[in-house]
Amino acid sequence: MTLSPVFRSPQALESITGKGYLDRLAPSIESQRRYVRTVHELLGDVLDAHYIAPSQSGDNDEVTFFQERFFLILFDSVFRSLDCPPDRLETYGLLNVCIKGLVVAGDNLFDDEHKMDLPLALDRGHRFASIMQLLCFDHLVTRIFERCTAFAETEDVARYRRALLSALAAIGTLEGSEEEGVGTVLPVERMIEKVHRVRGGQLFALAFIAPGIWEPAEKQPRWRTAREGIARLGTAFQIVDDLTDFEFDLGRASHNVLAAQITHEGTVEEKATLEQLLAAGSVPVGAVERGFVHSAQAVLERARKEARLGFEALQQVGFWFPPDEAHLFVSAIAGDAGDARMKAVLEEAPASRRPG
Repeated sequence: MTLSPVFRSPQALESITGKGYLDRLAPSIESQRRYVRTVHELLGDVLDAHYIAPSQSGDNDEVTFFQERFFLILFDSVFRSLDCPPDRLETYGLLNVCIKGLVVAGDNLFDDEHKMDLPLALDRGHRFASIMQLLCFDHLVTRIFERCTAFAETEDVARYRRALLSALAAIGTLEGSEEEGVGTVLPVERMIEKVHRVRGGQLFALAFIAPGIWEPAEKQPRWRTAREGIARLGTAFQIVDDLTDFEFDLGRASHNVLAAQITHEGTVEEKATLEQLLAAGSVPVGAVERGFVHSAQAVLERARKEARLGFEALQQVGFWFPPDEAHLFVSAIAGDAGDARMKAVLEEAPASRRPG
């Protein structure tokens, strides 16, 4: 999956700014800057300075930083709603920076991409850079516990690392199963349960591994409810991500919920068009806008339902974002490559199915 910048469209930014949501996130945005800065500073403890470039982490304006690290900012804001004490909040934030880095580096290797979350000064070779990021972030997790955390006992740290690696193994097993392509297109709901709740839901839930270990037992029910809400948001995000990556996913024969919607529930014309594209062996860019808008709208509706359930769960533990605005979240998380597609699909939707 991609964790590319989100909330890129002017309409999305106008909505969150005009309704005061960006202001509500301001404490978490500032804290996230501090977490990133601290992790970059700790990089010198695990890697020779010759291989470290000057960090640009503090140079971005508030909106750009928000777009690039929205999900970690969201997690921090949820943690604050749960009255997480400052020392644990800081540790969870630092660890989640590392988790994001591990996921992005692994994503690079799966998808042959070159997203960088650390200021590494390496000559060339993007696969090597991704491997170095994996190694560095793993060492940085250890350094965070050594230098930044006073409350964590040695055995609890071992529990955390074991739980994190096991969760990454579960997610990675799904990714690895697609390396040679998949031969069956699952029905939509079955695909969401077997694929998107892992690739998206369990991925976002990684942020709750540390609270599951260090938050007091009497508070765990509220944290579990929040974890369920965040997992649903991760599932919604992965559904939207499939819209963005439709052509890419079909090209490598991996799971894609829009392909499932077309195959099992699409119109006669959509099914015929998909069969033609698959027979031709290539899916041109813009295929969704030209031939699959009906199914894309159904997939978006499914993502909105998942996001609303997620925000309803978060509302139960005091999180401030209104579930009625779930459509804003779904419409704005498509990332750089997906904003134009989202706009095209929404503009062709019947008035009764448009958000807002």
